[in-house]
Amino acid sequence: MATTVLAGLFLLGAITSALAAYTGFKGWVTDPRRGYRVPDRVRRDPDASRRANSLVATWCLLAAGLALAPAVAVVPLLASSFRVEVSTGFLAATAAYGLIVAMIARYPFERIKRM
Repeated sequence: MATTVLAGLFLLGAITSALAAYTGFKGWVTDPRRGYRVPDRVRRDPDASRRANSLVATWCLLAAGLALAPAVAVVPLLASSFRVEVSTGFLAATAAYGLIVAMIARYPFERIKRM
């Protein structure tokens, strides 16, 4: 059961990060209707806007790939007829990995605030 929840959470994180990366690739990060809240100075400056789109596209695509890896790695455990017990150490390591992936996904948005 724990492996199913972990795979689902990482898959959800991968989808969310991929959607943010798509927004960046399309150039919609600074668009008020389709994008995210960004400072007005970033929205007005074309170079800053282009940089913001690039940051979100790159870093969120990286986060999506990193989040997808554990979700795909857990699939053999789910498909196996053997019941594999998940240790507390594995859960702690997975939680730490999830925090790192979340920080990577959040990085471009924090950087845009300081532009």
